[in-house]
Parts: sequence; structure tokens; C-alpha cells
Amino acid sequence: MYSKLIASFLAGILMLPAQQTEPAASKLVAVDPSGLKIVVVEGEGATNQVRSRSGVAPVIEVRDADDKPVPGAEVYFQLPLGGPGGYFNGWLRNQTVKTDKAGRAAATGFAPNDEEGRFNIKVTATAGTRTASAVIAQSNVRGAGSAPASAARASSSRKTMWTVLAIAGAAAVGGGIYAGTRGDSTTAATAAKSINITAGAITVGGPR
Repeated sequence: MYSKLIASFLAGILMLPAQQTEPAASKLVAVDPSGLKIVVVEGEGATNQVRSRSGVAPVIEVRDADDKPVPGAEVYFQLPLGGPGGYFNGWLRNQTVKTDKAGRAAATGFAPNDEEGRFNIKVTATAGTRTASAVIAQSNVRGAGSAPASAARASSSRKTMWTVLAIAGAAAVGGGIYAGTRGDSTTAATAAKSINITAGAITVGGPR
């Protein structure tokens, strides 16, 4: 009966969904002394896939000293001239976009190049005589997915496995203690069994 309770408990543990820890979205904010502010909405810490040429285009929001959106601001996106990076619309290293009514500007046609590694996208926003700059960090990889996410899932799976093993071990020990204190005859009989080793007869023959 006790073994059935342990089996039911472990089955319930295994049916629980594994909790996965995904990297939280990063929102970078750069403020100029003039009061102009750049808020990175998308793209910071992104991982781009080199094989499929799929990348995360940067999206930023320009705000004033009162934290209100600045429409019509000129936003300049600059990719690295060499090494890991990418292109806008197939061949451009830079792109200029105007912010909309919500103060947002999104780069279009972005795709990573074929070089792996980390790189920075420089962003400059200009509104009248005010200018602010920010740097958006990204990475190019050839893997099937984001490395941090894969590592988090693997870590979560290992933690779940060790948790189940620990519970199973504790349950087994507890079962042994319970059976011992209850005077379980079957367990006592099993524990009382000893191993007997009997030496066989040794026969010495005459010379051949």
C-alpha cells in the first residue's frame, strides 16, 4: 500500500509542467542633457539567425524632458561597417526614419550578414537642436534558436530531473523507516537474509 502511495505521488510530480525561464526583454533608455530621450522598444539583446537571414529590426521611441513622445524626429540607424552585423534592404549600412505620432521609429528591411558574433547598432535621434544617441547590442548565430533560451530550458529540465530523483530517494528512505518501525514481517525477513559462501571440495590427483 505504501509503495502505491509513493508511485502516485511521483506520477503527480512528473505530470506538472516544467517551468522555463526565458530571458526578460531588455528596454534600454538613453537620455541627453538637453532632455531628449531614446527608449529602445525592440532589438536590445536580440539574437539573429545567420542561416535563415532572419533578424530583429530595432524599434525606438523618442521622448522629451516631460517623457512625452516626440513626433517627426529624425532617427538615424547605423550598422557596423565590418565584421558581424547586417544590412538594411539588402545592401545599406544605415537608414534614416521619421518618428510617428507616438514618437516611434522602426528600421525596415533588416537582415544579418553571414558573420557570427556580437555587434552594436548605433541610433541617433534629432529633434530641432536636440540630439540623443543610444547603442543597441545584438548577436548573429548559426544555431536553431537563441542560446540563452536553450540553456534555460536545459537547466530547467535538469532541475526537474534532480528534483524527482531526490523526492524518490527520500520516499524510499521514508518507506524503509516506516516499514522498520511498523515491524513489517516481509521487510524484516528480507533484511535478515544473509549470504552464505561454502567452499567446494578440493581434489588433488596423482601425476599423469
